[in-house]
Amino acid sequence: MTFPCINEDHFEMVDGTHLQPLPWMAWRHVATNEAAGINKSYDPNGGSGMAENLYEVQVAWTNPDPVSANVYALVTRGGSRVVCSCRNIIYLEQYSGFALGVAPADPTASTLISKFGNGADMGEDPGSGLPGFAPVETRAGERTALFGDNVVVDPGETYKARLRLRFSGANWETEAFFGGDAETELSISTGATRLDLFAYPVLS
Repeated sequence: MTFPCINEDHFEMVDGTHLQPLPWMAWRHVATNEAAGINKSYDPNGGSGMAENLYEVQVAWTNPDPVSANVYALVTRGGSRVVCSCRNIIYLEQYSGFALGVAPADPTASTLISKFGNGADMGEDPGSGLPGFAPVETRAGERTALFGDNVVVDPGETYKARLRLRFSGANWETEAFFGGDAETELSISTGATRLDLFAYPVLS
């Protein structure tokens, strides 16, 4: 078998006796990046519109190969926990952003893609007219999900995927609780967030 019989961008001849696929002809893990977990507490009577960005994480890969590649991203979020007192509502929100091209600028993670959280209203005590009290907790284990679309990255192009994790909360009243509020809490705990890029060849 001679070289004219094969596509030299896909295979190579070894010792003139057999063919071997080139490294970019396989499914590959091409890039990864991770942001550490975080634990925070907030004022349960902080009022409405409580919000802050917790962190951002970005992963990027430039195609150095002679063939185009299909590329997709996965996001892995560590275990998370949110705790609030009634008359509060809190969320951990994920936002995404993507960029593709030759030396593209970093994307802005501005598209909301998921929310995890809780909230409660326990009603009023019929005798005193004061709001009832209870702490509310929600947990989620580690999970992995597709992050964005499958894209074609041509030779020399760079693909960037960016995630922003944001705390968002609201408190709609500050009246005293019936029976007291000794266990009032407003806190979040979230594990690490990892972004991974995988690539496999475009075949025609």
